[in-house]
Amino acid sequence: MIMDENENRLALIWEKFPELFAHRSNEIDSDTIIKMLSEMLVIGDYYYYVLEIANQSLSHVHSSLCQLHGLTESPTHIQNIVDIIHPDDVSYVLKAEEVCNQKITKLISNSNQYKSCYCFRMKMQDGTYKLFHHQAIPVSMDADGKIISVLNIHTNIEHISKKNSYVAHVIGLNGIDEFYQFDLSKKIAQERKHKNPLTIRELDILNYIAKGYSSIKIAQQLGISDQTVRVHRKNMLKKTQTFNSSSLIKHCVEMGWLV
Repeated sequence: MIMDENENRLALIWEKFPELFAHRSNEIDSDTIIKMLSEMLVIGDYYYYVLEIANQSLSHVHSSLCQLHGLTESPTHIQNIVDIIHPDDVSYVLKAEEVCNQKITKLISNSNQYKSCYCFRMKMQDGTYKLFHHQAIPVSMDADGKIISVLNIHTNIEHISKKNSYVAHVIGLNGIDEFYQFDLSKKIAQERKHKNPLTIRELDILNYIAKGYSSIKIAQQLGISDQTVRVHRKNMLKKTQTFNSSSLIKHCVEMGWLV
């Protein structure tokens, strides 16, 4: 089972809500984004990008994203963002995204009047991880009121808190005085009893394996020897009790370790 580079588990979450998300594209003008940003409160270094749900592509990417995370190229796909989320926080992001969209679906008549918020750690330019606050605000809708694209804002809140509460929120916008809270901390604690045994380096290699890269090509991407890659692959099979690359990928997807 080799995952397509343009597929990720966030897309599978969004596909659960066909009544909420549209399967089409459209253009967003910069003035719309600036107006929406002026209405959002951000405390700390931040950046934004527009995510198109149908194809998970990114546009209007703020330059601070690359500066903060040390990226050499501006991301074009949501998987580029997922790749810099702390591996231990990915399963929480999936749960938070699902519970928030479940709630917004129940508010479907005004789905564009709510934003979802939660926090997760992201990799910085120096290789450390810091806590970011995520806000997702609908920016364009189709004729049936389904969401086409969202404006995502990520704010570094490490100076406010270094600990994630694992609480997600859905908050009303434009005068809608509603606030919904979802405490996922117990689910995360239970899940971490079955903690991912793979190291950060092994997870890096796992992502390349899922894209169909050979050990030699992975070594070139990571700046290590192909023998080191082969040792890591052998250790990964042992840790996960799998027997080849396909069974390794299948197991890691099922456990939420590979997005």
